[in-house]
Formats: sequence, structure tokens, C-alpha cells
Amino acid sequence: MKRLFYVILLFFFGCDSNENYSISENRVYVTLQAQSHVAIVETNQLQILDEISVEELSDNGVMSAPHDIAIDNANNFWFTTAMMGNKVGMYSIIDNTLISTLSINQMPALLAINIDEQKLYVSRGVSGNGITTNVIYELSYINGFLEETQQWDVQFDYAHGIHFDKDSGFLFVVGKESDFIAKINPNEPQVPLQNPLLISMDEEISNNFSIDVNRLRPIHISSKYPFLFITCSAGEWNSDEQYEEIKGQLQMWDIESMNLLATAEFDTYSRPWHLQASNIDNKVFVSLSGGEGANGDDESGVACIEYSCSNNECLLQKLWENKSSNYGTMHGLTLESDCDGNYFVYSSGRTDGTVYKFDPLTGLELDRKNLMTTGNIRTGGIDIYQACNSCCD
Repeated sequence: MKRLFYVILLFFFGCDSNENYSISENRVYVTLQAQSHVAIVETNQLQILDEISVEELSDNGVMSAPHDIAIDNANNFWFTTAMMGNKVGMYSIIDNTLISTLSINQMPALLAINIDEQKLYVSRGVSGNGITTNVIYELSYINGFLEETQQWDVQFDYAHGIHFDKDSGFLFVVGKESDFIAKINPNEPQVPLQNPLLISMDEEISNNFSIDVNRLRPIHISSKYPFLFITCSAGEWNSDEQYEEIKGQLQMWDIESMNLLATAEFDTYSRPWHLQASNIDNKVFVSLSGGEGANGDDESGVACIEYSCSNNECLLQKLWENKSSNYGTMHGLTLESDCDGNYFVYSSGRTDGTVYKFDPLTGLELDRKNLMTTGNIRTGGIDIYQACNSCCD
């Protein structure tokens, strides 16, 4: 009955719904992993509007540990992965009611969303301990509830970073240990080594997707067609023949040809993590996890990279970095940009439980709000709901 209610509700009350069902303010949704909650924070003053328990996603009494967030602004849903609960949850934007759950074996981690076709793509978390990490789950929610429609075998282990590019229709996945990219056409049949197509990120080191080289350690993906952007956390690399310290990277690829176009480097222990490409200018914003390394350490923060292409040459230029020892392992990142003129960067501190707000032009920290004070891993993913009266469509 709950599913039927929401199908009927969303049929009558979409993005242009009557005021009884509309939401007037922009909001960021942040997973509180150590509390098994999701915090909802309005973006203007960073006031906490609500904290939603997701314990319904727990498994046999084990805490759910929500990790990532994906928001469907058009159809008024939000989704989260329960890493320890082994489930994906689908919630109503309107009243935060749990609508549907689906069990995913072994630590569902990151989400990518195709809003037009109402599909979710789910990767997995930590490799090892018998966890199968070469599969990406395709879920549909077009009928008002979650159902599995496909499993994509990307061949390489620890398929973690995941992104759907709405303009090309391709799904991209990176292998955190293999340094490979998988390019998937979800509307074509699955054919091993063809769809998904596998691309080495580091051909001079490895062309074998089955070998875990652990050199670039790609983390996350974003895009603005025709460009794909990937963060690489890198750091120390030990092979049988050499030891090398690899600087953190942002890589820029051509979505159609899958040629590497440009690379920007950060400090060795900066550990670039989540990222998002702006939809209003040629900029990419990156969270820098930072931390200790074998020969030093680096502070956590956020950075802005501008990209440009001319005469078949592309460049990535670092515009600013804002790093501090007071930032607690920056993790998730999202952007606010709408037709009301709002343009801000938000990032979540994984070890300090705080959401931060930054000026995208200067990197200046504008505001912060602590969401929780306990736990080793406090906050995780972050995404934004932009209100209907701010839509650019």
C-alpha cells in the first residue's frame, strides 16, 4: 500500500506540485555513518532541518552505516547505501518516509543515478574477505519501488568509483586497485571486454585488468560532456622493482574516444577523493582527504581546478586550494548552482562530523555545521536537493 500511495502521489504532485507538497529551500543530505542517520541541512544558514534514522536498513541487528547519497530532484526521491546493512534504501523527499529497500550482497557503497530512466547503479565497498567487488548492480525504481534489473561484470576487482553521464548515456566505473576504467552502455547487451569496455589508466605500468597494481588508486568520477574527470588518491607505491611516491591526481578524459587529455597533480599525501564538475562553468571541485604517509603528511581540504581545450590541447589549472589541519578528512562533495544565483561548494568531514560551505570563486570557508561528535567515521556521502522554484529547466 505504501508503494501504491507514492506512485499515485508522484503522479499528481511532481516538481510543479501544489504548495502543500513543494519544498521551498535548497537542502544538502549528509550520511551520518557512525549514527546510522542521514542529516538534512538547509543550505542558506546550514541549519539542521531533520535527522532521519535509517536503522530499517540494518541487517540482523548490525548497524546500517549509511555511506552514500543520491537524490532524484525530478521525482522527489532520495537514496542511500547501508554498507553494514547490505541494503539500498529509497525514501520520499516529501516526508522522508522509507518507500522501498533492496538487499545487495556485501557492502553496497557508492551510487550513480539516471534520473530520466529512473535507474540506480550501485558499487561495493572494501575488497577482500570473500567480498565480490567486480559487479555493479543496476536497479530500477520506475515502478515506485527498487528492483534489480541487471548485474554488470566489469572484470576487475574493487570496482568502487561510479558515475552516470546523462548526456552520453554511458556509465563509468573505476577499479581502486587495478587502475582501470570500465565504460558501460547500459542500453546495449553485456559482452565481456566489449561492453563494458576496459581502459587502462596507466598503460606503461599495467595493461592487465586482473592485476591489482595499487599505484594511482582512482577514487571517484564526475563529468561534463564531453569530458570525464577522475580523482586518483595515489601516495606510496611499492612494486617488485621500485618504490615511488605518486602525487595525487585529477585526470581529464574524452568520453567518446577515452583518450587521456590532461592531468593535474596535487601533493603526494593530499589524497584527492570525491569531486564534482560544475554545470555552469569549466571548473571541477575536489575534496582532499589528506593524512599521513611514509615520508610526511598533508592537511585536508578542498580545491578548484579549471579546464580548457584549444588547438587539440587540454589544460588543467589549479585555481585555489583551501587546506587546514582543522578539517577532518574531507570526504563527500557537492555543488549548489541554480537560477536564483546560488553557487556554493559543500564538503563533509569524515572524521569531524562537520559539513562545510565554501565560496567557489575564492575557496574561502563561508560556514560550517557540526552534525555529530562521536565515531571514527562520522560523515560520508553528500548530495543536494535543489527546490523546484530554482530549477533551470
